[in-house]
Amino acid sequence: MKMNKLGTAGAAILTAVFMAGWAAAASGPAPTAPTATTPRASAQKTIDDKASLIVADARKLMASRKDLLLIDVRSPQEFAQGSIAGSQNIPFIDIMEGRHSLPKDKPVLLICSIGGRSFAAVQLLQEKGYTEVFNLDGGIKAWRRASLPLQTPK
Repeated sequence: MKMNKLGTAGAAILTAVFMAGWAAAASGPAPTAPTATTPRASAQKTIDDKASLIVADARKLMASRKDLLLIDVRSPQEFAQGSIAGSQNIPFIDIMEGRHSLPKDKPVLLICSIGGRSFAAVQLLQEKGYTEVFNLDGGIKAWRRASLPLQTPK
């Protein structure tokens, strides 16, 4: 049974991600993410030592860290609809079940649709000893809202 493979912590994270997605869908449109014109107390918010970066800060990280891995944790179908240039698709469930390992010696920016799955993946990777993992706050939706380009398969 897959639940045994995930363990208690993995099952709890997966349940939290599912519930967050369900709650967001049930409550209507997602709140507007901060933009250059809407101030935010901090450009980087840290919750339990996990970093979520707004789009502007994620772009700065991308420009300054050439060794940065961009990992899109959406499904292959979502990824095919548009992705950030240079990102690779590793679905959230593959990370959860340990089917794909990432190097611990490189910074990783995790991306999903609105930031929930990637944030859960950050938590999971932090628990496994990763020290430089970041979440794109607002996900691809925030990237699009900032009018930044996405690539699609040819």
